[in-house]
Amino acid sequence: MSAATAADRRLHPSALFTGFLRRAPEFVLGLPALIGFASQAGWGRILTIAAIGAVLSLGTSLAAWLRFRYGVGEREIVIESGILNRQRRIIPFDRVQDIDIEQPLLARLFGTARVRIETGGGGKDEGNLDTISLAEAQRIRDLIRGHAVPTRKAASDEAEEPLLFAMPFPRLLVAGLFNFSLVFLAILGGALQYLQPLIERTIGNPKDWIAPTAERAAGMGVYLTLAFIALLLVLGVVTGIARTVARDYGFRLSRAPAGFRRRRGLLTLSEAVIPLRRVQLAVLTSGWLRRRLGWFGLEFQTLSADAQQSGHQQAAPFATIAEIMPILAEAGFERLPANDDYVRVSRRSILRRMLNWVLPTALLLAALTIFRPLALLLLIPLAVLPVLLVLEWRRHRYVLTPRAVFIAEGLVAPRLWMLPYEKAQSFSVTRSALQQRLGLASLAIDTAGASVFRAPAIRDLEAADADALAERLLAAFNIARRGGRSPVEVVDAVDERAAQPALDEQGDGDAAKQADHQPAFDDGGTAPGPESDARANQAERGPEPPVP
Repeated sequence: MSAATAADRRLHPSALFTGFLRRAPEFVLGLPALIGFASQAGWGRILTIAAIGAVLSLGTSLAAWLRFRYGVGEREIVIESGILNRQRRIIPFDRVQDIDIEQPLLARLFGTARVRIETGGGGKDEGNLDTISLAEAQRIRDLIRGHAVPTRKAASDEAEEPLLFAMPFPRLLVAGLFNFSLVFLAILGGALQYLQPLIERTIGNPKDWIAPTAERAAGMGVYLTLAFIALLLVLGVVTGIARTVARDYGFRLSRAPAGFRRRRGLLTLSEAVIPLRRVQLAVLTSGWLRRRLGWFGLEFQTLSADAQQSGHQQAAPFATIAEIMPILAEAGFERLPANDDYVRVSRRSILRRMLNWVLPTALLLAALTIFRPLALLLLIPLAVLPVLLVLEWRRHRYVLTPRAVFIAEGLVAPRLWMLPYEKAQSFSVTRSALQQRLGLASLAIDTAGASVFRAPAIRDLEAADADALAERLLAAFNIARRGGRSPVEVVDAVDERAAQPALDEQGDGDAAKQADHQPAFDDGGTAPGPESDARANQAERGPEPPVP
């Protein structure tokens, strides 16, 4: 690493304006409003405080801009920041896992961009160049990627990159219908409650506009309730469409030299590259209705340090299976197993869920009937829960193929995890107190970049089967890490190391198939080729089987 790299460059001057706008809600609006409401101050004092806040905000932005510097060397990038407490951060190009370019609306007006550099470390802002010119952002991106992939042309012609997936505007509107959201209404309600003292002092109580008298309120109560529900539904649909269009407008996924290049955004135009070498697993997502209409989403879990996304990067947010399979093939994933190859967990999983959720809820509602007899009506919906639990148990299945483990779960929000053996970090067999009484156990698989609340797991296996399955996965992991083995050799080695457990003692599926357990592959028992041959291998496999 060169020690001569100097931080001799500043951010674009427009960073002063954008920084002022980001601090305006805190200094110019929030602080004066809080002081005014607390002291019942008049408009004159509130405006004075707002002016002082604006000066403070502008001064803070100026100080931050003057004290922020960066420099780009041959092998590293150096960032110096901090108004009072100075920090000098040196990021070697070899440690950069991903570099993203974003263009918010104001940045596009000024011709600037925001560059985020991720190294996989624990820092929230590992490398963030907030406002630099777009040409400078592209130069830094190409320099870092060219260093990471020296055998290929870094600044390749992006127009020649093969397009794998795109979302036209009509599909965006359809996708927005499935993203019903009331987040904007919640923000508006919070703002109105926050500003209620000011509104009442200036224009009166808004409730008096709707129902000035108690008699009128009683007569219009039913109509107002129905109108309010209809308004909520309309706002939820409009909000969902607006959020989807703003986030995924112009969505394009192309095959870049290092992985997948993704572009999207209406107000904030973002460009990110998902490096193939950083992909840990793939997740096929859907919804209860979306799945029946044939719409799915594809995400890749990477080593990203972005806590907001927990390492999950969208590759196709709203697509068909026929559109998703070429993307999986480019990433080196094998075809989806047939539905008959999947194995369900123990039937006692239904009993465990009943004891965990339905019985305590029923007892609580029954206790409430002592004080509120109408609470007895709430017991009626509980009669549907056992049916839902059975359906959810039927959806929770898994299969071990020669190269990966597939785990299907979820009823309302179905997911299919696709985890190659060599990407696993650890295998954990856990038994809750209730599972111990029922002779059950769960097997969780940890991967790099996984979220605590979102990770692949096989729940409610037979206790003995969970331990045996963990051994099988460990053996497959060791063989896959060594490499150079065909799928047939992998299966034989795994079977020699761990005996086949009785995975379905309740008679789910064909007994002979579950005794053998490993699905038959139609590639003649040879390992799929490298990533460059993925499309050819996909064509040889023929039509894809239905999603489990």
